[in-house]
Amino acid sequence: MTNAAIRLDDQLIELLADGHFHSGQKLAEQLGVSRTAINKHMSSLEALQLDVFRVHGKGYKLSEPLQLLDQTALQALAADQQAPLLVKRVTTSTNDDLKHWLADSKEPLSAGSAVIAEMQTAGRGRRGKTWISPFGANIYLSVYCPLDDGLGSALGLSVAAGIGLAQSLQEAGIEGVSVKWPNDVYIKGAKVAGILVELEGQATSGGHALVGIGLNLRMPERLRRNIDQDYTDIQSHLAEPLVRQEWAALLLNSTRDVLNNFSQHGLSGMVETWRTLDHFYGKPVRLLLGQHEQTGVAQGIDEHGALLVKQDSGLKRYFGGEVSVRAGQ
Repeated sequence: MTNAAIRLDDQLIELLADGHFHSGQKLAEQLGVSRTAINKHMSSLEALQLDVFRVHGKGYKLSEPLQLLDQTALQALAADQQAPLLVKRVTTSTNDDLKHWLADSKEPLSAGSAVIAEMQTAGRGRRGKTWISPFGANIYLSVYCPLDDGLGSALGLSVAAGIGLAQSLQEAGIEGVSVKWPNDVYIKGAKVAGILVELEGQATSGGHALVGIGLNLRMPERLRRNIDQDYTDIQSHLAEPLVRQEWAALLLNSTRDVLNNFSQHGLSGMVETWRTLDHFYGKPVRLLLGQHEQTGVAQGIDEHGALLVKQDSGLKRYFGGEVSVRAGQ
């Protein structure tokens, strides 16, 4: 697709975002193209999984209004006015965008550089799982975190990010928030957010982390069948309609804050906080390590972010990678 076609798609989305009917003739006049071109580009919007209603005599409308992110407004809400921010409409994944940004930048990226997208076409979670990322519905954020002491200093980073997100949800008035080791946030037992940390660099000197977070704000009902686990979204726990821009700023600011704190202090002071938020603390768990399974009772984390599990042979520590935690019987 050409840049001109992409721009036209963007302009159409902005016009239709109000959720009202717009005639094909009026849209064509506003955008300086033919009605045939408008109809063609509506198909492009449908390819983004947007529900477009076409009604003869009335025109086109989206099934529900969109709250589009605005880079200028979001930057104004950012607590750190110096850290760069990029808002994209459609991307493969925001972590990939950060990688490209790093590769193309002539100057080193500053800590807290961030990418937020309206939609990811190849969003991913831990162990390569797909992260469902519909257009204009949720928040997909990646933040750059330099690791001057090497990749070894990233131990516990996903845990810290999870704590920061959980606390920000609590401060926003959400009840029943918990964390699941090492990278998920729950509300009343259903997943609302996931964290993906990707590392690049050397083990002991120089490197960086790309911290990707997906937060469900208002997941379209039509996508429920595509999600293979219990999930929820923020709107389901609010009495009033949410303002997406404000939630994007909340996530951006809280993530930058927690990564800055982690860079200076590691998990210091967070171990006890994790225990109070831990979805599985004191409960039986099954650990899936590749083809092997072990059982025990979850006992929180240690100062490096390792999962502590009480087993018959004593207290054992487990780090990230191919370890999955499931509720025990």
